[in-house]
Amino acid sequence: MEINALADQYEASTRYVADIVAALSDGDMDRRVGDGWSPRQVIHHLADSEAQSYARLRRLLAEPAGSLIQGYDEGA
Repeated sequence: MEINALADQYEASTRYVADIVAALSDGDMDRRVGDGWSPRQVIHHLADSEAQSYARLRRLLAEPAGSLIQGYDEGA
């Protein structure tokens, strides 16, 4: 798949999530089902994951060939 098609899919997915979030009330944002995450927690996780992935990619591109992508303990 070419880069423009991938970028279009990424943008469409972002709009899709933003539209869903915009339809949620404040009460909905903090509602949890069982031990699952609330929508607010999922949104924060998505933002954090995106920022961390961006930082890792920048670092990988800037470091010499053969460098490792910094891992993390998701469970922690």
